[in-house]
Amino acid sequence: MTLQLTDYERGYLTAYYDTVVFDSLADNCDEDWFGVQVGDRMFDLNAWADEDTGQFVCVVYDCVWVIDNWQTNSVQDGWVLTGETDDE
Repeated sequence: MTLQLTDYERGYLTAYYDTVVFDSLADNCDEDWFGVQVGDRMFDLNAWADEDTGQFVCVVYDCVWVIDNWQTNSVQDGWVLTGETDDE
């Protein structure tokens, strides 16, 4: 199941990708993680350059508060913000 987001969250995360993540990847970064808080939710954006296609891929994951820190929710599926993640 794809990560459930409001229209506002999708827009905010897309704008963050366009203004911060894309520039970071364009500066020769192979892969990186970005933490972004939108309202009371925290998200991790995992972004990388696909070696085969050269396209940038970004997947957004929800975070959960554990003890005293945010942690990526690795159980729930992410939202593919941009790029392809399958081998079609």
